[in-house]
Amino acid sequence: MDIQAMLQRAYDYGITYIDKGVVANYIPELAKEDKTRVGGAVVDTDGSVYTVGSDQYQFSIQSIVKIIIYLCVLEHYDFDYIQKFIGVKPSAKPFNSILALELSEKNIPVNPFINAGAIVGTSLLFRKYGNNTFEMILKRTQELIGNDKIDYSRSIFNSESSSAFSNRALTYMLLNGKIISPDVNVDDLLNVYFKSCSILVNVADLAQLSFILSRDGKDSAGKQRCNAEHARILRTIMATCGTYDYSGEFAIQIGIPAKSGVGGGIVTASRAGYGIGVYCPGLDAHGNSYVGTRMLEVIAKELSLNIY
Repeated sequence: MDIQAMLQRAYDYGITYIDKGVVANYIPELAKEDKTRVGGAVVDTDGSVYTVGSDQYQFSIQSIVKIIIYLCVLEHYDFDYIQKFIGVKPSAKPFNSILALELSEKNIPVNPFINAGAIVGTSLLFRKYGNNTFEMILKRTQELIGNDKIDYSRSIFNSESSSAFSNRALTYMLLNGKIISPDVNVDDLLNVYFKSCSILVNVADLAQLSFILSRDGKDSAGKQRCNAEHARILRTIMATCGTYDYSGEFAIQIGIPAKSGVGGGIVTASRAGYGIGVYCPGLDAHGNSYVGTRMLEVIAKELSLNIY
């Protein structure tokens, strides 16, 4: 298989949908993104990296960081204990839904990949690290991707912090339900979450993260960057919850575990051992990159990655 040629075909197909989708205009800084900017990257099973389009462009990781937040939670708490605070069920509601939290069993978020779930995950880490929580999450991101230059965008962080009314509402509901400790300072907690969502990556970074998840936590040199069981858990939740209330359709059309972010990125995982990351900031109604999803249709088909 000529990976570069395959990636180019995926890009050529994806950009035919460039007029579709809307940027995340409810976050002022993300409203400035150019929805005609498209990129993709694949790490082959031998560790070779192939890219196409705007492969060096840095964009905010947004909800893809929920993978890393939940991994950190798994690394610090027993899974059975975590389930007292965060479930692992798919959601039929939008990622920022207040109603979903109201209807959930015992008022706990249904999974770690919706906003409420990631906020609770952040609060569990905050218990351990306090004001150093974001630094720990950022360092873990750098370690997993293998890029110690990864940082966050101050302008996107400030933009998110000033416009995240639904996230603040979710946090106060979680406090009211005693899912988050009443001792926590809401602003301190949410600043960690907003900074985490503002981490800047490119498609090659996402492909490297995908590569690690796809190989049971090992990098191309065989170094164990995360626990194999944790990688399995993350792949499973990505398959069922990773593209929000579009996860069922995504499973039928593409058929691989994936996690999207409203910054326009999508990262996948595959037991076949490939690392895949795509980007375009034009989003569908569910918050997933429209063009990125179309690119993944081609990539998954040509590499025979559908797990179903």
